Amino acid sequence: MKNSLLKHRAGRFIAAALVVGLVAGHAAADQRDPDLDGLFSELQRVTSDAAAKDVVAEIWQRWTAFEDDPRATSLMAIGVRQMNLGQLRNAERIFTEIISAHPTHAEAWNKRATVRFMRGDDKGSRSDIARVIDLEPRHFGALSGLGMINIRSGDLPAALQAFEAAVRLNPHMEQAEAMIRELRATLRGRAL
Repeated sequence: MKNSLLKHRAGRFIAAALVVGLVAGHAAADQRDPDLDGLFSELQRVTSDAAAKDVVAEIWQRWTAFEDDPRATSLMAIGVRQMNLGQLRNAERIFTEIISAHPTHAEAWNKRATVRFMRGDDKGSRSDIARVIDLEPRHFGALSGLGMINIRSGDLPAALQAFEAAVRLNPHMEQAEAMIRELRATLRGRAL
């Protein structure tokens, strides 16, 4: 019963993550943008929900951007649109094309990880998330995605660790906080 409730909440979590992480526009760089350090520091300091949402939106913008490749920018927007429309096979193909052209662009890997998760390809999604984290260790979206994969596979201690890592980076993730509370309640009495 508890596991099915967690899986249901994880499904709602991914839907919300799509809204937050996939509507971002395009700024000037990617995960190597030097302004990200300041944005992550600000994310730790802000206290209002509105300010936190603005900082998170700016982080997603910078992660999603392709500074010198308008074609990749266009493909990213098309891939996101395809994903939002449920055209997952097309979206995966587009994100794979972006990855081929920009193998060090963490957000392209993250988008494909999301599509693969939605398609039920947890192994492929987990592999892509590992690449995201290698390229951008602060990627709270990828860490929360890893948490959802771990819930789906039944590895609740690993799910808890992933969500806790995400919240350390972005303390304004209400749904991740809710998942942490639910996982802790489920795991209470079990050795982690």
